[in-house]
Amino acid sequence: MKADDVEFLVGMAVQLDETIRKLVIDEQEIFEKLGDARVQELKEFWNQELTAEEEQDFKRSLDYWDKILMRTWANAQRARQTRAQVGQTLMKLNSHL
Repeated sequence: MKADDVEFLVGMAVQLDETIRKLVIDEQEIFEKLGDARVQELKEFWNQELTAEEEQDFKRSLDYWDKILMRTWANAQRARQTRAQVGQTLMKLNSHL
């Protein structure tokens, strides 16, 4: 792999780390807006712990901040997965040097 490719991956890792930190801060701010009880309900929904009937009822109760929190969780999950892949790629490259 070329030096430019490695530099790109390192830059990507740094950018993903920054994104993850920002998303964690955003998540905490939303937690404060929603309160512990609602966050717990959303976690149960997110983790698919509700029955089909409970899920349908719950979906009807979702408001703006609920949806923003779930979008934040989805973005954080995707960023963490991508960051892990970048890290694995860099470790493989380092093992070949």
